[in-house]
Amino acid sequence: MKLADLSYRVKIPLAISAVILLTELVVTTALVTRAFRDARADLEASARNLTTVLARSLRDPMVRDDLWQAFEVIRTPLAARTQDNPLQAIVVLDAQGRVFVASEPRRLPATSPASALPAALASVVERAGADGRFVFQRAQGAAGSELAAAGPVLAEDGTLLGTVLVEFDAERYGQRVRSTLSDLALISLPGLLLLIPLGWYWGKRIAEPLAGMAQALGRVGHDAPAAIAAGLPPASRDEIGTLAQRARTMLDELARKDALEREVVASERLAAVGRVSAAIAHEINNPLGGMLNAIDTVQRHGQPDPFTHKTLGLLGRGLQQIRTTVGALLVEARLDSPALTEADWQDLHTLIQPQVAARGLQLHWRVAAAAGAALPLPAHLVRQLVLNLLLNAVKAADAGGRIALDVTDGDGSLAIEVANSGAPIAPELLGRLFEPFAAATERDGKRAYGLGLWVCWQIVQQLRGSISADSSDAGTRFVVTLPVSPRTAA
Repeated sequence: MKLADLSYRVKIPLAISAVILLTELVVTTALVTRAFRDARADLEASARNLTTVLARSLRDPMVRDDLWQAFEVIRTPLAARTQDNPLQAIVVLDAQGRVFVASEPRRLPATSPASALPAALASVVERAGADGRFVFQRAQGAAGSELAAAGPVLAEDGTLLGTVLVEFDAERYGQRVRSTLSDLALISLPGLLLLIPLGWYWGKRIAEPLAGMAQALGRVGHDAPAAIAAGLPPASRDEIGTLAQRARTMLDELARKDALEREVVASERLAAVGRVSAAIAHEINNPLGGMLNAIDTVQRHGQPDPFTHKTLGLLGRGLQQIRTTVGALLVEARLDSPALTEADWQDLHTLIQPQVAARGLQLHWRVAAAAGAALPLPAHLVRQLVLNLLLNAVKAADAGGRIALDVTDGDGSLAIEVANSGAPIAPELLGRLFEPFAAATERDGKRAYGLGLWVCWQIVQQLRGSISADSSDAGTRFVVTLPVSPRTAA
């Protein structure tokens, strides 16, 4: 996998870890370099101080040619050195370049020529020259790399009496340097072990909002824009917060576009319904008018018995309801309708009873409205609305189940609730119940929404009310609220 294909939840922690490692490397290199430089400078300063002190102490013994006292002088620093002190040997040359005294007289007896000196000491003698200046250098000796220094021994008048040569053990000096480096490692390593996990953690925290936004935008086209927006990072003033805000704006636009598309689809369906209903309106209304006139003639000029008179009234109201249904399908049509009375609820009970009995259902009927007084609502529209809801409830109820109608009048509104037992409506259909032809018949024809619920929605809109539906395993319920005021009357 290429680095460019990795998630930023990996890239950012890797980048932070790399920066931490590089910074630690640079700092450690600088500290190591400084440690080497300081160690060499300290050793050189020690060598300079030692040669200066020895030169002053050796002045009188060399003037008096007191070899034994000179030996005591150079043996004192060697005897007082600590275990980690790299001082190894001291040699004093006279003005002719011969050995005057040495800390190891068996190796370098007095009066030995300069050619007998070890290579490291001979090298610093050559660099010191006749002027006897101080010299400190690393030279290659028989035992390997050695450190050596040379300083002049001057008389009171400035005459060169000789040269002090100091030899250091490079291995012991290296041990001191390595000990310093070990201390640096002990300091740096815990910090590195702490910073890398901390950097990885914060890198992931920084990348989480970006990764979350990428996952959320990957759901575009599959999930609802509102659900996608909920997964976006919170708004802030940084770049990720700005991107999240832009993404929310885009999702809002997509939601509006989806809503507009649904409205266009609904409009196309309405146009189709309008064309169909316009074609059949005249075919239905003409015979309806004739039948209504015939019933009215029988009621006025005939002599029907009470039962026949009641039946003719039921037929007349039913035919008027059919006429209202046609008007509802032709949304623009407005038909005159009488006010809603208790007789209309009795008609609905009579009309729905055969369907309820055929399915073996239990009918719970409670109408606490229009008790002796007419409500200023168009009776035909309300009858059509309630009858459609009841017929749908009968079709949707499970065999041997129940349906219920609960009507209450109060606080300036009429509340109608129609409920039934049975399987719940699928969630994807629940939000589209009131669209024409939105849902197909399901479960062996037990559910058929078709135009019925759309007609209910149209009637509710015309009456300036509201309709809602909820469905669960406990059953399905439709709730209609109609304002009762003079302006709602047809």
